[in-house]
Amino acid sequence: MAKKLVSVYGDISIKSPFNSDQLIIEIGNYHVACIVKLSVKGELAAVEVYSFNSFEEEWYDIFQDIRSKSKILNRGFIDTEVYFNLPETVVIPTSLFSESSATEYLQLVHGDTINQVIKSESVDVEPSITVAAKIKRSLMDAVNSNLMMITLHNSYKVFIENLMSPKRAYNHSLLKVQLYSGEMLVGLMYNSQLQIVQLYTQNTSEDILYHLLNVLQQYNLRAEETTLELSGYIEVKTPLYENLRKVFPRITFDLPEEGLTKLHDFTKYSKHYLTPYLNLT
Repeated sequence: MAKKLVSVYGDISIKSPFNSDQLIIEIGNYHVACIVKLSVKGELAAVEVYSFNSFEEEWYDIFQDIRSKSKILNRGFIDTEVYFNLPETVVIPTSLFSESSATEYLQLVHGDTINQVIKSESVDVEPSITVAAKIKRSLMDAVNSNLMMITLHNSYKVFIENLMSPKRAYNHSLLKVQLYSGEMLVGLMYNSQLQIVQLYTQNTSEDILYHLLNVLQQYNLRAEETTLELSGYIEVKTPLYENLRKVFPRITFDLPEEGLTKLHDFTKYSKHYLTPYLNLT
């Protein structure tokens, strides 16, 4: 069963069977986020986030359950952006990328690609890189049967472009972390170079701390010299945050653009709470 974690609504009244507003959906193994962006004003009209376990349920059943609970998916959209946020993703220098090489890299790192769909996307950074992911055919079938006029993307693309933005100044290591229900997306920059981007499973604060320290250990970096940038499902004055602060003296939060949080319902959540989803817009 899918559990609704977030529900923020503005004006999403149904005016016609289909509308020109944009639907943005992110899909992970443990969550689906639905965002409505108004076509006229370019503002957000609604956000829903659901949690579940795709390893215990079929994707078709997950989508049907979400549709039965959603105030967003009971509308029709003719402009839908779908972002896949999956661990079976690899980052490839564009100079080495081809469809066959992407399949080979995915097989080498993440195993067999039978009954999988391979999707790739270029990332707008320098030096140029491409992200490629394998997606279960059952998930693709569920997406195609539940949504219309779809454009497919990879959440790693947005994450990497944010992490490697030229607006950032790098004079030390930066560890960027987006926390989701059951997972965490981690990226490391050091000496102005992207070192790693990976989605990890996490269920406890110990899991989170272990993965972060393990990443730093791989590159012989020290936590006290690393800036930890957080967003997603974490609150201050909690055991998780206090444990992280003991290890990482430099902690910042990735906050969304002010214009994206005008809906009064956003005050129910900390500003950084929905950043991983709002950055997709």
